[in-house]
Amino acid sequence: MLAGRSRNYTQKYPPDPFGKEADDEARVWLVYLDEAESYDGDMIRGFKDTIDALLVLAGLFSVIVAVFLAQTSLNLKPNHAQLAVILLAEQVALLRLANGSPANTTTPRVDQNTLTFTKTDVLVNGLFFSSLALAMFTALLGVLVKQWLQAYNSQTSGSAKERALTRQFRFRGLQKWKVSQIVGFLPLLLHTSFAAFLSGLGVFVHDLHPSLTWVIVALSGLIFSSIFSPSSFLLSG
Repeated sequence: MLAGRSRNYTQKYPPDPFGKEADDEARVWLVYLDEAESYDGDMIRGFKDTIDALLVLAGLFSVIVAVFLAQTSLNLKPNHAQLAVILLAEQVALLRLANGSPANTTTPRVDQNTLTFTKTDVLVNGLFFSSLALAMFTALLGVLVKQWLQAYNSQTSGSAKERALTRQFRFRGLQKWKVSQIVGFLPLLLHTSFAAFLSGLGVFVHDLHPSLTWVIVALSGLIFSSIFSPSSFLLSG
């Protein structure tokens, strides 16, 4: 007995008449459909549970990364407030010279270095954008796989033989497109997104206070060591 389903098919289905063992409604097709339904139910349920959890996590994580990007991406643009102050100081200096008054202070000048961003800004934003792109790509693949699974599990009509052949055709397509490998690859993709974000966060907080970087490094090491430890693989298996 499996999930309330009888496995004694000799009692569940009557024997086929002699010479009709491969007809459209023969017992072999009915048994195949029962076994396939049980197998597909467990497989699709496991895939959907994994994908649903990843979609929720990827969505929440994308929001967090987007909030950081809204702040850090401003550093890649010219600082208009600083530019206005410099231009105002130059104007004041010119007015003093026009009135014959010597310029007692050094007037800042607008140059290319004033309007450019640092390498740290580029690195931080590059890591954050990469993290966001990986998280969104994880969500995109997850949605595509769910659509494939929905099409795979859709109802078919026809005789038992036709339904069995249709199911086998779909199952071979699922294997050909390596859907199980894609589902197994999605967590790794999201882990890579986490790693990129934590790396960017470490560089970002280093400018605020260098000691904060070690906190980020310690937390990152603790998180990933717990994820990739042998015990976690045993529990997942």
